[in-house]
This record gives sequence, C-alpha cells and structure tokens, in this order.
Amino acid sequence: MSNNDMNQEIEQVAAELCLGIEADPKEGSTLLMGFANTYALDSRLRHSALILRLNYTKAPGDEQRRRVLDEMLDLVGDIVEDFRNGTGAEPLERAIEQAEQRYQDMAPQRDVVFGSENLGKTYPKSGFRLRGVELKLRLGEITGVVGENGNGKTTLFRLVAGDLLHDQGSMAFPLLKQESNTKKGIDWVKVKEEIAYVPQELPKVYGTLEENLQYEAAIHGILGEDNLREVGFIVERLGLGEHLEKCWSELSGGFKLRFALARALVWRPRLLIVDEPLANLDFKAQQVVLKDLRNLADGLRYPMSVLISSQHLHEVEAIADRILFLERGRVKFNGLVEQMGEQRRFNTYELGTDCEEQELRGYLRKLKLHQIQHSGVAYVITVPLEVTHRELLQLLLSEGVEVEYFRDISRSIKQLFH
Repeated sequence: MSNNDMNQEIEQVAAELCLGIEADPKEGSTLLMGFANTYALDSRLRHSALILRLNYTKAPGDEQRRRVLDEMLDLVGDIVEDFRNGTGAEPLERAIEQAEQRYQDMAPQRDVVFGSENLGKTYPKSGFRLRGVELKLRLGEITGVVGENGNGKTTLFRLVAGDLLHDQGSMAFPLLKQESNTKKGIDWVKVKEEIAYVPQELPKVYGTLEENLQYEAAIHGILGEDNLREVGFIVERLGLGEHLEKCWSELSGGFKLRFALARALVWRPRLLIVDEPLANLDFKAQQVVLKDLRNLADGLRYPMSVLISSQHLHEVEAIADRILFLERGRVKFNGLVEQMGEQRRFNTYELGTDCEEQELRGYLRKLKLHQIQHSGVAYVITVPLEVTHRELLQLLLSEGVEVEYFRDISRSIKQLFH
C-alpha cells in the first residue's frame, strides 16, 4: 500500500468516524478510542480520546455534551495530522517493523519483584506455624496460592505485604527501590510505596468512586493532568466509567472488588496482592475479574506481579503461571502450573453419577482401579497411568452408567486435596 493510499484510507475512516460521533456521541466516543489506538503515534492523543469519553459520560447538560462532542471531532483531525506526519509518511513495511520493535522493547521482563528463602511465621498461642516458603514473584506472572482455610495463605500474604514480621528465614524485594533492602533490613516505608494489598474483607470507603481514585493517585504523587489521565486509564480498563459518581453502598459485590482493584492500581504498583477475590462473586463476575487480573499482569504499559489466593482451584489454574499449595503451614507443591502432575504415578478423575459405589467399583475393576472415594460432591477415581479418560468414559457408558459430570484432575492442584 502506497503512502497516498494509506492517507486516503485514514481520511475515509476519519470521515465515517465523524459521522458516527455526530449520530451517537456516546458510541462514537468508544469508536474514537479505537481510532486513536490504531492511528495515533503521540500517546497524548490516545489519552485524550479516553478522557473525552469519560467527560461525555459525566457532562451534566446539553451544552457541556456539545462542547465535548466538538472536542472529539477536533481530536479526529489531530490524529489524522499526527498519522500523516509520522508513520503514515513511511512505507507500510517499515511501520510494521517499528511496531514489532516497540512491542519487543516494551515486553515485560521476568524480573523478580519478591523473593524468600525458608520463610516462616509462628503463632505461639495457637501453635500454628507457616514454614519453609521458597517463593519468587516475577513481573508479568501470576502466582496462585491455594489450600484449605487455616493453612497459612493469609499469613503468607501479610508477610509479603509487610503487615506481619517473619520469625524464620529471609525475604527481599530486589526489583523495588534498591535502598529499601538495607543491612538493617527492609525499609517497609519505601517498599510499601510499590505494593498494593487488596484483603478479602474490603474496607468501606466514603465519597464517590472518582473522588477516591483521584485522592489515591494524588497521595502517591500523581497530580494535575497526570492524575486525570491515570484515573481515566484505570477506570476504562476496569469498566467503571458508568459508576464514577456512585458511593460504596450503591455498588454490587463485583464492582466493589473492581473499585478496590482500581484504587490499588491507579498509582502503578509493581506487586499486587489479592486475597480471595472470588469468594463473594457470581460465576460471571468471577470470569471478568480473572480476565482483568490476567490482562493487568500482562500489561505492556505497567507490567506487575500478581499474588492471588482462592478456593476456586480450576479458575485460578486457568490464569496462574505458578502455583503454591499450602497444607498445615507447609509447602506441598511449588512450581509452574504445567509442572503439576509430571511425577504422578496414577491418573485421577472426578465423576458425578447416581450410581452406587459398590456397583461402580465392580465396573472399574476391569481398569485395575487403584482407589475410589466420594468427596461429598463427586467420586474421585484413581487408576493406572495407562488408563485414559476416554477409556474410562467408554467403559462407564458401555455399562449404562449415567455420567452427570466428569473432569480429568490428573494435572490439577485439586488432586492434592484428596
């Protein structure tokens, strides 16, 4: 495609966009953001598109909305001019090469944000001990911590966040402010400037969402136009634009959590710690939050490390890079998700059926059944490695067993709970 063709293309797209903005400014503001992200080389133009979208949503009257609409139309022209003066004047192949190079330059490095060796904490009154935690939290990675309640997950989180002092082992923050790791120990004042902790029990906040987000950014040194830009960025990313004027009591559980995440993220921490974020959410809200966390960890603009705990094992496994499994204060598994089950000696399957256990045992003897137990919800069946899930299902169906639920958990952390 020649330079002339490229310029003609953007002019045509811009003309159609202006018509769309005039016809439906609210929808047009969303289209404007896509246009800016596609064609604008100057990041300030992309940020302006985001701010205008928010301003139109908040405009109190027709006159103010018309003013924002005119600004959106002007911005379209600015983006076209920016494109012509930049990559639009170069061959398309060169533009693609530059875009790929920018992506590689921006790709998050897997630098270690936090590391611990033999980390532990003892509670003398209860006798509970967390011990032997070897942990490395890296930029761009999600580490999931799982285990039954009372096994040390929250204790570990509070140690990493600096809310508890450890009494065994060592810990350090090699990527955070270097002066924070001193001979006298960790300077928690400096470290906490780069750690965000979202506890399971979210504290109530006062005032509107927007006021709280602007305040949170301000106390971390983000002021003026930067404050508006960063608040706008995280609001758009977490889908909070329609809720900015609401107070805490007006939010659902899912949006309270999103708001808590927005407060934690608006000042760009390097480490995000989230304790049981899925506990009080419905299935749809869980999926949205998990997707948000995965996208945030992968972010090119501000990559971070995410430490998350949850009882929802399959959901956490779907987004996590690494899993730490705690049982009675001890580490039972610590590694990459794909390493789970590599050293197993059996395959493990979950089966939901109304078939009686003795009858089921009889059928499964043909496959050299190793063990069968009922979890209260489903049967957990353990068979030799050579028995695949397909063979197991084929046998059950051939015997007329009605299968209501089936899952292969051979490579899931869930098998360690049985």
